[in-house]
Order: sequence, then C-alpha cells, then structure tokens
Amino acid sequence: MLPKIKRFIKNNKKLVKLCVILLIIFVILLILFKMLFYSSSEKSVYGVRLRDIKQNEFTKEENNKFKESASNIAGVEKVNVSVKGRLIKVFATFEGSVSTDDIKAKFNEMLGSISEKVKGYYDITFYAVQVKDEKEVYPVIGYKHKSKSDISFDVL
Repeated sequence: MLPKIKRFIKNNKKLVKLCVILLIIFVILLILFKMLFYSSSEKSVYGVRLRDIKQNEFTKEENNKFKESASNIAGVEKVNVSVKGRLIKVFATFEGSVSTDDIKAKFNEMLGSISEKVKGYYDITFYAVQVKDEKEVYPVIGYKHKSKSDISFDVL
C-alpha cells in the first residue's frame, strides 16, 4: 500500500502540492472564521462597557449602608439590593397601609442615601412590594437613568 502512495506522489507532484496548499488555506480560513464569528469564553458578557466599573463600583460597604438606611425609613419592612453590571435593582417591601404617593417619596428618600458617583454611573430600578389580602403586589416601580437626577415612576 505504501509503495503505491509513494508512486502516486512521484507521478503527480504538482497535484499533490496543490492539494496540500489548498488544505492549509482551508484550515487557516476555518480558524479565521471561528475567531471572527464565534466569541471566545474569555470575553466579557458586557464587552468594554464595564471597563471603568472599578472607579465607580457600588461596594459591599455602600450596599450594606444603603440597605440599613433604607430599612430605617418608616413603613419599610425590608430592602434587598441586586447589582448586575451597571444596573442596581432595589426591592423594598412596604407595609400594606403605605400609599403609592408615600412609596414614591420613600424611594426619593432612599435615592438620597446613594453617593453621586454611583448615581452617575449606574441605572437604578426601584420595585415596591406590598402584601395586600395575602397577595404580593407591586404597586410602584421607579427607574432612574444614570444621566437623570429624578426617578420616573410607573404606578400599577
């Protein structure tokens, strides 16, 4: 079998060289295609959008301080904070007797306890949770964009 292959290569040198060159080009094109169109696992989910997050980080100390000050507001039972990327989500559980206008005022009060550096970098979403008639309801949702100073509210 091996002598037949050697004989074929000797008799068809140009064809064999052409096939080897085409095979190398094909492999190089496959590698380039993979690099171009498929992301590697080492790349960040957010790309370069979080490159300066270390200078504006919402630290654990700030998070705990915010939770403590928000929980001390009258009518607030508990506060949970979730940070993902450039988003801060605040879930505040209110007593059932608190009105929607009071919830808005309390969210503005909570926003005051966040530093200006964090407010200017993160988008902040506020979710009000109340238990009425043994059902969990979300009467008010507030959103503050990083470039705005006020919270936009949606009353449900």
